[in-house]
Amino acid sequence: MTSDFRPISRERHATKKWLAPRDMRFAADRHIVPIVNAEIGHAARALPLSFVKTGDATTLVAVLGLTPGRNLMVGANGRWLAMYTPALLRSHPFRLAKTGEDKLVLCVDEASGLVIESAVGETGAPFFDAAGQIAPETTSMMNFVSTLQQAEAATANAVRGIEAAGLLEPWPITTGEGAGAAQVQGLLRINEAALNALDATALHQLRQSGGLAIAYAQLISAGNLQMLTTLLAATQKAEQQRMTVPEKSFLSEDDGSLKIDWNTFLKG
Repeated sequence: MTSDFRPISRERHATKKWLAPRDMRFAADRHIVPIVNAEIGHAARALPLSFVKTGDATTLVAVLGLTPGRNLMVGANGRWLAMYTPALLRSHPFRLAKTGEDKLVLCVDEASGLVIESAVGETGAPFFDAAGQIAPETTSMMNFVSTLQQAEAATANAVRGIEAAGLLEPWPITTGEGAGAAQVQGLLRINEAALNALDATALHQLRQSGGLAIAYAQLISAGNLQMLTTLLAATQKAEQQRMTVPEKSFLSEDDGSLKIDWNTFLKG
């Protein structure tokens, strides 16, 4: 999905308002999404956590799908299927960006379809109030993304601590069977043996950086990988059968969208 982030200003947005997303279709093509240290407790209980390396930077992510461009947590009708929604997705359509003066400013994605003229419809939050000040709803979102940005910096430092301790290794994940088997590329995980082998000094340094909590969270979250592999297999089978899902599948679609039947899943 193409984005067009523009700094919020009175000149550009005084006569406009913004809408909250009605569903999660905007995230349908994101198979991973960065997360921050403040949310790892919730995220680790609902989703597999991993690390991805891009150039010299390594990022902590929640894994939402096992093939690029496909988010298994977004149902056919746009409903979110996981028990937790990463903070970055909850900030849509806003983000902070640096100006030419290296200052952070609040920006909104004008290509999201969520920025409209104030006179259109009855719903929506104004960017500015009648006095020309930032409206309360926009201020709340600005505070949210500012807190998220600060947490991103702390999380990046913690991940550097994990790398310095030599704890990352490729995560071997295979989807499908037989001729249809495929290796998932690019995901890293914590090497539990290496973590357990750290001496007291290295363990203290890891804890001080914030990396220890993230390392444990990633290990705990790995059990959620089964949910994704089950979802992928059931979704592929449903597509092959023109979206008919077997009765005993881990998924059901009584409302027209794929979703997890948690009771069946937990019995598996």
